[in-house]
Amino acid sequence: MKIKQSNRPLASRILKGMLLLLVLCSVALSLLKVEARKPGDDSSVTPSALQNPALVRRFQQAITPDALAAHLYYLASDMFEGRETSARGQKLAADYLAAQYRRMGLMPKGTVKTDDQLALKSYFQPFKLYKKDAKSTKLELRINGQLVAESLFSPEAQDDSSYFAFGKVAAAKGGVVFAGYGIEDAALGYRDFSALKEKQVSVDGKWVMILADEPLRDAATSLLPTPERKPSKWSSRGMFNKKLAVWNAGRPAGVLVIGDAGPRAPEGGFIEQAKRAATAARGIGNLALYQPAMNPFPPTYIISTKLADRILSASGRTVKDLALAINGSLKPQVFDVKGAELISNAEAFPPLETENVLGFIEGSDPKLKDEVVVISAHYDHLGMNPGLKGDQIYNGAADDGSGTVATLVIAETFMRAKAEGMGPRRSILFLNTSGEEKGTLGSAFYTDSQPVIPIERIVADINMDGIGGVDAAHAKTNPNYIYIIGQKETSSELLEMARQLNRLTGTNLLLDDSKNFPSDQRNFEKLLVPYIYYSTGLTEHYHQPSDEPQTINYEHMAQVARLAFASAWQVANADAPPSRTARDHLVVKGYTCPPCTLECDALLFDSPGFCPVCEMPLAPKYEVKK
Repeated sequence: MKIKQSNRPLASRILKGMLLLLVLCSVALSLLKVEARKPGDDSSVTPSALQNPALVRRFQQAITPDALAAHLYYLASDMFEGRETSARGQKLAADYLAAQYRRMGLMPKGTVKTDDQLALKSYFQPFKLYKKDAKSTKLELRINGQLVAESLFSPEAQDDSSYFAFGKVAAAKGGVVFAGYGIEDAALGYRDFSALKEKQVSVDGKWVMILADEPLRDAATSLLPTPERKPSKWSSRGMFNKKLAVWNAGRPAGVLVIGDAGPRAPEGGFIEQAKRAATAARGIGNLALYQPAMNPFPPTYIISTKLADRILSASGRTVKDLALAINGSLKPQVFDVKGAELISNAEAFPPLETENVLGFIEGSDPKLKDEVVVISAHYDHLGMNPGLKGDQIYNGAADDGSGTVATLVIAETFMRAKAEGMGPRRSILFLNTSGEEKGTLGSAFYTDSQPVIPIERIVADINMDGIGGVDAAHAKTNPNYIYIIGQKETSSELLEMARQLNRLTGTNLLLDDSKNFPSDQRNFEKLLVPYIYYSTGLTEHYHQPSDEPQTINYEHMAQVARLAFASAWQVANADAPPSRTARDHLVVKGYTCPPCTLECDALLFDSPGFCPVCEMPLAPKYEVKK
């Protein structure tokens, strides 16, 4: 009893001390949370809206110009040969990324099964791609059943009659319809396919033969009523508008484009055109996720005037007199070429192999770790062009070596936080994609075919594609900028978060939301995943051999990477994830290609697949349930 009485003052003092310590800790924590506030900051920003800015700033300091440069001078060196998808340089880059993630301690999240727990390939998500070029083709022309001409093409051997351009690599057979220039343009008052319809001539199951370009006086002057008489979209090299016009006209067996008849025909005549096509076919070239026989657009060949005249011989017409008639009257000359039949055969190249690289940090919160933040950047680039004089390597330092090495440094920063007991509450997937330069193929494979982390568990995608350059719009005004790109319906919360983080963590970049560039975020966007995309846009060295490490402003690049890190930190640690459009309120109306500068995004399809015009993966088109 006496002992208890004698210890009461001591117990009281201990209790008071503990209470005082709690009060001091509470005050210190409050000061820490408001430390970054400055006069004029948004007073509505709460601790739940920004997870401890002082702590974020401390970890941001690990993202240094030196760390970024150390990676980029290596990854964008000539040794990697431009990192073209499926080429040796891309494979070396994949190994480098996996080795770095292994060194940092990130978990492999690839799909390669291996007994070797230390193998780099455990970080790989391999997938197949298919060349859009044909390995070999054969065209046979029959007039009234008699073989009158034959044309062969391969990357090793060409003739003076035809070469494969694009479309389905498969056999085709049918009659021939001459469709003028293949133009359908009400605004310009010239409509070839409407003229065919008026004559009740169908293109279905037949070869559509058209002239290249449009009615021209010379290479720089259109005969159509275009602005300032300049050649219009119908003379573009990609022929996207003509592809769309053909697609809207019906389902032909194939397309023949007379490539050497107009004033814009390339120098050297048809032989030189065919040689250039063969050189291109020997390279990796354009790639797709689908087998070439599954291309929705019909096989398309560029043919010579010589072959075209043989086809037209049964009609008594020639390419020259038809072009003169159209150009002189600006009225379509279209007809069914009686007696002509064309048969084609085509062989496809074997598939190529490439891989995404996936590193993973598991979240620390048992309730939140199943939710995942994706930090993405593509590591492929354009490879090499042996036809260039001087430098032939597209090093891709800004595009997208900069975003790629930023993922490495951001990953290391998160691992540093984890080692200090402050790892992210949600899990983080670092996704370095291949095939972006070929049409966002790596991210499309992930989202559409093999989502290692199911899409329903991904709370946001933070994409970086080109964060190390400066474009013309900001070079003379404020080069300390970054485009922040997002969709209103899914990204408005993330965009506002980025603006707050930019102020409160002191990155102080000019945030420009006036542009929208295509990149890997599109494949998350189409599935309603909230995203924010950081990019410096189309910079001075964009897609040039001059895009090399020494052209980068690493201090600016570090500021962008710090903002991207802060964005990921916020999403990974916030009590609630970014809001996303409620799927229960939406229904899929159909499928379209991603928004682009072409008119094909107005096409609506019944099922997933690929756009026949731009060949991009189709995305769901949503509408609110009625």
